[in-house]
Amino acid sequence: MSFIQKTQTLAAAYEDLATGREDFRVAIGNFMNEFFLYLVDERQYLLDEPIQVPENPTEDQLGWAAFCAGAAEYLAERYDLRCPDWAHNPAYILPEPWYHPACQVFPALRKHFEQTAPEPFRKRNVFCSDRVFVNAHPSSREPNNLDELEQRRQQRLSAMSPEERAAYLAKRSGKPRVHIVA
Repeated sequence: MSFIQKTQTLAAAYEDLATGREDFRVAIGNFMNEFFLYLVDERQYLLDEPIQVPENPTEDQLGWAAFCAGAAEYLAERYDLRCPDWAHNPAYILPEPWYHPACQVFPALRKHFEQTAPEPFRKRNVFCSDRVFVNAHPSSREPNNLDELEQRRQQRLSAMSPEERAAYLAKRSGKPRVHIVA
């Protein structure tokens, strides 16, 4: 038996979402791994393949299509790529607001997403977090990338007293804390 792994393009992520084969975290997480870690030099390729929307799509399939079109435009702008032609299809502008699935679990997120959704999503009537692609991969320009996390850690360390810093570093390195009992 041979194992062939399919590249997780944005179109492949859409297929996983539209068919229900994978949930958001897995489908988009796999795409993000390709985009930010494995295929950094081939990012344009990951966006270019057009998504394949079913002939009679459900509301969710249309929502995921608009989300993916917004993602293609957002990532192209942010990473100096060309927005693929398929992402400009007016069919990916929804007549009614469509919210990231987290809003089903936490309805209070709707207002936050309405205020923070990046413009490429908002203009398609798609509402998600402005942190939808946040990750720590070194190639990321997203909030909370590895460099930003390290800068914040260094700022916190420099604000600590020497004793606090030693305790923090000991805890982070897995070394047991030593307590002197007199």
